[in-house]
Amino acid sequence: MPVLALFRIQNSRKMSRTKFACAITLAFFFLVSCADRPTSKMAPFTGMWKLDKYESFDPTDSKWKPTVNRTGYAGYILYDGEGHMGVQLLPPNFMNLSIKNTDSLSNGELQKNLRLYAASFDYFANCSITDSNIIEHHRVSSNHPDEWGTIIERSFEFRGDTLILTAKELIGGLKTRLRWIKLR
Repeated sequence: MPVLALFRIQNSRKMSRTKFACAITLAFFFLVSCADRPTSKMAPFTGMWKLDKYESFDPTDSKWKPTVNRTGYAGYILYDGEGHMGVQLLPPNFMNLSIKNTDSLSNGELQKNLRLYAASFDYFANCSITDSNIIEHHRVSSNHPDEWGTIIERSFEFRGDTLILTAKELIGGLKTRLRWIKLR
């Protein structure tokens, strides 16, 4: 309803001040409800994603290739859409980790288990988008205590049902990215 029409109605002696106030209020709520609502920047991240693969950038031919020392890793990343996330990355053979009775393990078995555990990677974080394609993870806990309270940045890209997160820092001396497939 045009605003001028409301003023004409108000000026007519048939409408009381209360009816006029109600009409203005309803018009305001109608206009507000029709306005485009901004979508959360986190909305595209929301849900559970399964690790597809680690890739490293090969500067000799300018191509992304599977990261050899990360082949066979499995994992999941979960974004709640409210600014929180969790991730778990496990090396191959992690499921074979023997922890039933650590007192009976040999020194070699303990070292093997420790290497597998140290190669795993999981943390919970608060997250925010700081740029058009940068997400920050503010780690609040991790299986590696020296990472608690640290912030990591990842550039991100969506390709259909794939989320690509590229580390800003070098990992193992390589520019690395992880490809995640959205679970439905």
